[in-house]
Formats: sequence, C-alpha cells, structure tokens
Amino acid sequence: MKFSATVFSAAVLAAPLLLSAAPAPMTPVDMVELPRLSEPRLSPDGRYVLYLRSTTDWQANEIVDRFRLLDARTGEALPVPEPSGPEESFGEAWWSPDGECFATRLKRESDRYRQLYRYCLDSREFERITEHGSSISSMVWSSDPDILYFIAPRQRDERTARLLDDDWLIEPYDRPPPREVWRLDLETGTAQPLIAGDFSVRSATLGGDGRHLVYVSSPDQDRDAAHRGDVWVFDPETGQRQRWTENDYREMRPALSPDGNTLAYIATVNENHEPYYEDKVFVHRRNAGRPERLLPDAAMETLSFAWDAAGDGIFILGNTGLRTDLYHYTLATGELRRLTAGDHVLADWSYDAGLDSHIGRLVSAADPGNVAVMTSESRGFVDVLDEYGSWREQFLLPRQEGLHWRGRDGAEVEGLLVYPLNYQPGRRYPLVTVIHGGPRSSAQFGSWNASRYVAVLAAQGYAVLLPNHRGGTGYGDRFMRDMFGAYFRNAHHDVLAGVDAMIERGIGDPDRLIVFGWSAGGHMVNRLITETGRFKAASSGAGASDWVSMHGESDIRHYRQFWFGGAFPWTQGASYRQYRLDSPLKDAWKVTTPTLFFAGGDDVRVPPTQAIMMYRGVRAAGAETRLFIADGEPHNFERPSFKLFKINTELEWFSRHALGESHTFLLPPEATVNGEANRWRD
Repeated sequence: MKFSATVFSAAVLAAPLLLSAAPAPMTPVDMVELPRLSEPRLSPDGRYVLYLRSTTDWQANEIVDRFRLLDARTGEALPVPEPSGPEESFGEAWWSPDGECFATRLKRESDRYRQLYRYCLDSREFERITEHGSSISSMVWSSDPDILYFIAPRQRDERTARLLDDDWLIEPYDRPPPREVWRLDLETGTAQPLIAGDFSVRSATLGGDGRHLVYVSSPDQDRDAAHRGDVWVFDPETGQRQRWTENDYREMRPALSPDGNTLAYIATVNENHEPYYEDKVFVHRRNAGRPERLLPDAAMETLSFAWDAAGDGIFILGNTGLRTDLYHYTLATGELRRLTAGDHVLADWSYDAGLDSHIGRLVSAADPGNVAVMTSESRGFVDVLDEYGSWREQFLLPRQEGLHWRGRDGAEVEGLLVYPLNYQPGRRYPLVTVIHGGPRSSAQFGSWNASRYVAVLAAQGYAVLLPNHRGGTGYGDRFMRDMFGAYFRNAHHDVLAGVDAMIERGIGDPDRLIVFGWSAGGHMVNRLITETGRFKAASSGAGASDWVSMHGESDIRHYRQFWFGGAFPWTQGASYRQYRLDSPLKDAWKVTTPTLFFAGGDDVRVPPTQAIMMYRGVRAAGAETRLFIADGEPHNFERPSFKLFKINTELEWFSRHALGESHTFLLPPEATVNGEANRWRD
C-alpha cells in the first residue's frame, strides 16, 4: 500500500484557530476547548482515513464529536454530514469490507433506541439501516458487504417496553437484559437473531480467517461479572459453535489467527491462571493444553494486540510506564522487536492485515496526537494531517522529562516532571503532585487530560510531578502486585518520596506543596491528607473513603477484593481489619490540609457518598474544605462547564492556600451575557 506523506492542515476542516502575535500560555478555557482526535480508521482499500474530531459547544454545554474523512492519497477532505443537533455526537465507526461505506450508531429524534446508520461515499448521507427494539451496542461487518452482525440487549415485548417508558415498572437493580447477536442482510433489509440463549454476549469480532465470529459469552450482563465469561467461536454458515476457554478470569480482545487454529487474548492472570497480574497476551492453540502467557517476565503491560498478516506473529501495543510503543512478537522464536521509540504514547492504534498497515496517534509533550499511519514501506508513523501545526505560534508549552527516585525500601520509582514555563535552574517553584487513576495505569508523556491540565499549571508557574507509584502498570508483575493484600502498602510512600526527590533537586519548594488526583488518584489524596500535613492544599476527585461501603455501592468490585485478602466484605471470614486499615475515613480526624472534594452525581464507579463522608470527616476535623457534586455527571465529568469549573476552582484554591494569592476565574465569552454569568453556570 502506498500512502501519501502529504500532511493535510486541519484548518481546512474547521474554522482556523485565532493566532496571537506571540505564543501565549495555555489557559483553562484553552484546555477545555482543545480539539481532540480519536478513533482513526483506514478504509479496507486504503483510500480513505476516517477519524473523530471533538469541538466544544459552550452554548449547548456539550463536547461534540464529528467525523472527518480524508483521501489518503491527496490529503483532500471529503464532506461528511454534521450531527443533526448539539445533543448528537458521533462515535465508533466500522468500514464495510469493500471500503464504499461505513456504519455507526446514532439515536436521532425519530429513533426510540440507538440504531445503526450507514454512510456511503456515493450517496454522502447517513441512512438508517436498522429498526431494532433495543439500543444497539456494537457491530461487526462480515467479509460480505451486504451482511453484518450487531449486538443488542434482548428486546422486550411492546407492552413491557411502554410500561417502562411511562414509569409504571421499575427495572431490577444490577440486572441488565442479556445481549444477543443479530444478523442483518442489507440487500433484503431483514434482521434475524443469530446467537442468543440463556447467556449474554459481551463482545464479538470477525476471526482472522474472515469466516468465524469470535464472541465472549457469560451467564449474565452484570458489569462486574466479566470474569465469568468465556470465548466461543461460531460458524455463521453451519450454525456450529465451539467453546475455546473455560475458566474464572476475563479474556479481553479475543482474536482468532488467520488459519483459524490459534486463539489469542489478553488476561490479568499468570501462567497458572492465578489472579491479579500484569495484562499479557495469551496464546491458546487448538487441541493444545494450557494457554501460553507471552512475555511473562517483561516489564510491560499489554494494552492491545493484533495478529500479523501471515499469522506467524503478533503486534503488541505495550505500556512501559511513561511510554506506550508498538512491538512485534514472533511466535516461533520468541523474538520481540520494538517498532516505535520515543518520549510518546501511541494511542488509538489498530492494524489492518489486508493492507499490512497501522494507524494511530503519537501523543507527546508537543501535541495531543495527530492521526498517523505506518506501512511496510515507511520507516515509522507518518502524520496524515496537521491538526496541531499552529501550536508553536499559538501556545507556550512546557518541557516534560522522565525521572527516577527511590522509595522508602530502596525500590526504583519513575515519574514525569513538567517544568514551569520560563523555568530557571536554581530557583524553587510551587510543586503540584498529580496522582494517576486506575490504580492499574500510569502517568505518561503528554498528559493532555483536562482533569490534569498540566500545561495550564505550568503556565501558572507551577512545577508538576506525576508519579508512577507501585500498584500501577508498565513496570512488571511485582511492581503492580504491591497492592495485593494491602492497597496502601508502598504507593503513598512512593508519592511522598517523589516529592522529597523534587525538593532535593532544588525544584520543589517545601513550603508550597499541593496534591490532587481523580478516581484512584482521589483515593490516594484521601490517604495522603491523613498521613501528612505537608501539603498546603489538596483536591480529591471521585475518591474512595470507606472501602466496605465502596464495595457495596460500586459497579466494579471483582478485582478490588484482591487488595483486601481476596474476599468481599460480605464473605464469611472477610478481612474487615484490612478494609478498615486502608479506609482513609477512619483517619479523617487527623486532616489539617485545606481540601476540595469533587464527585459526579450519577457516578456509579465511585458513588458521591464516598466524597460526602470524607468531606464531613475533614470538616469535623476543623480543616477548611468544600464539596462539589456535579448534578447528572458520571465518573468523569462530561459537560465542558463542569470541567472548566473544576480547573478554575482548584487554581483558586491552590493560589489562595499555597501561594497567598488570588486567582480570577477564566470563562469563555458564551458564559456571560452583559457581564453576568450565563445560565449554564447556574
């Protein structure tokens, strides 16, 4: 496949960004308005690149994703209809095998449920192709462009559906309807159930042989029961299905080799199928014994993988802490070859075996990641557009550097240092420590997440430390398993050791220390403020405070039990002692640090009751504190107004308590009418 190296300017796709006379520091509004690219896909014939580009609609208070389509040879932008309204945002797309159309899921005004829509290059409009009685979850295109398969919850009868819609019935808690696979014939317009029964289908893909469907089936669709699922291979022509796995752990991204004789998947177990290990690829050969865990000793987390075109090896997307790169593993020899290298993160990666081509985004400190393609003829990824080409003229961006320090027991810990703008060696700066979520994840180069906003902090004159403490991923089994049996064994000490290292290097000011984090980062902040009074200000977002109630309320529980002896609180013989030892709430009476708390009103991952309890404990201790619960928001804030509110509120809190200064809330023009706050901020 020949791919043009022409870089196409994003300015043709959207109104160009207004450039100032000289580069300026990034503001909170800039961070929320930042256009983000995602879901890049090559058409099967290699002619087109399809991706999503987000824009911030302040008036509607929505972040809207729009499709962008490029001619891969010329870089020309092709027209794709805009969303029908600000409430409609496009999502994942699937190319037809002939490359003439792609399909996506939409729910338009006339739709009762989310349906499949097809966009064909000749018609240039979205056409609804399903009329299903429940919202479609995902789809798979067969090798025939007229046949596709989709997954959707089991349809209810019309009477039950109407009673539910009119609030005469209440759904049973934690019991979503099972999901089924349907076959849609586009030529006849008929849809029929294909895989259904006393089970639920969690995912389905087309096997590498282009014939079989590989799907994961579990007894029910309970979100926390994924470990009860197993992999099946289904032949649509004969209706025969074969079970490939039978175990008590989750198989992620199962994929069948091109010859149909080997199944590969990602799992979080070791070679003996024992739980709570670094994510690795497993290879299960037909009629063989136990599956093989690839690269068991490598300090690398497998994020994704794909069979190569010949089926002789596997491409692996590997996280090694601060970086994510692409590798190739040869099955016969065990050779691991690194295909990309640099201070970057390869995101949104996928591989097309028919084209022998890769597509993704290389995220770095310089930009959030343009869409790029790597072919067998290129020496690396080549940008196919220039979304962020004007940034050097528009923004002053901080330098980022990876660094190491020693934990209290001598273990090596890594982290990311973001220097303040106009950094001067020998001068100390207020230090903001940002804790990553997960905890099974890691802070990485770039870090463009709006909840971290490191470029804004650097513009405000802060040095920023993002530590990769133990319990995180990318550093091997032993490092990640440090939380097995005790959540707060070394992780919080690793963070404090990182702060001390920044002070010893003459970068951090010991009298102006700040800490914040979201989700698992919020858990960590809750612990740190009970551990020390060194921080002058703190902010905890979606953080756990009491692990017993957290287990009872959260939608995800299975993997957390391993932090507390491997048993749920309601299990006979459960270690209530460990649950209590690792619950920050019991030590809230010690807190002296001025602390903010944030929570989403509809968060089912870390319900807002966790923040309420911690806030009340800190308030009773006499420390200055505020709690903000964003109405209707899930685990991660979605509305741009709330994202901006969090940034502004934290900057004001940090300035007042750590710097003794004031901070002015920065708002977009849409936020004010005649100088007064607009209603979206009410």
